[in-house]
Amino acid sequence: MVRPAAALAGMIEVRGLGILKQPYEPRALVGWVVDLAAAAERLPDTAQQRAELEGLALPRLAVAAGAPALPAVLALLTS
Repeated sequence: MVRPAAALAGMIEVRGLGILKQPYEPRALVGWVVDLAAAAERLPDTAQQRAELEGLALPRLAVAAGAPALPAVLALLTS
């Protein structure tokens, strides 16, 4: 389970618009790690497809730094 930092709860930064207030969930269950600054490989080995947080192993999606993450995340969610 994760929670937002109190000072940032309900805030999102949108490029070109600035910081906006949005409804939010006070807690969420983490199911994936999306690494937005990864040294992503086309065919990563098994070890690179997992991340460990707080002693828990989670599936990891590596997105190369500067690459658009949304297409990869959508492909993951719809597969």
